[in-house]
Amino acid sequence: MILGFQPVDITPIEFEQQVKAWLDRVPHSLRDFSSTHRELISGDSGEYEIDIVARFEVFGGAEIVVLIECKRYKNPVKRDVVMFLEAKLRDTGAHKGIIFSTAGFQRGALEYAANRGIATVTVQDGKTNYHTRAYGQQVEPPPWVKLSRFIGWFTTIAENGNITNSLINDDRIEPLEEWFQPE
Repeated sequence: MILGFQPVDITPIEFEQQVKAWLDRVPHSLRDFSSTHRELISGDSGEYEIDIVARFEVFGGAEIVVLIECKRYKNPVKRDVVMFLEAKLRDTGAHKGIIFSTAGFQRGALEYAANRGIATVTVQDGKTNYHTRAYGQQVEPPPWVKLSRFIGWFTTIAENGNITNSLINDDRIEPLEEWFQPE
């Protein structure tokens, strides 16, 4: 089963900068939070260029490293992309990973990510979050409606197998904040 979204029209740099902007809003709940764009990080097998690397401290100084990949695809992310991020996590000793996609995720990718603690977020045009009673009709939002230019859907799989989405936008980053918290 493929769980896709209409790919958003966004440049690669704009995509990565939007993701970094959301991540940079998380730190008020984390100690010494920082994020870098396009960082080279070393692992046992060599160096990797990671789209965004986030770091923060827990428990009196232990550093947590998070690898964030931005996948600007036309089709939903497949499981092998998640597997490759997991391999980078192991190889570099990083602690957590997130994949942001412009086209959603295949169910197998979501299941694999959920079992490995890797977060999955789909980035969409902010207008897609505007709904009216005119079900099934695409309606342009009126100019007075405040919408973020881009939104994210933080996707998880519940214990019963249902897929849930939580909204992320410029004013709401709670799903990311909760995921970043140490377990």
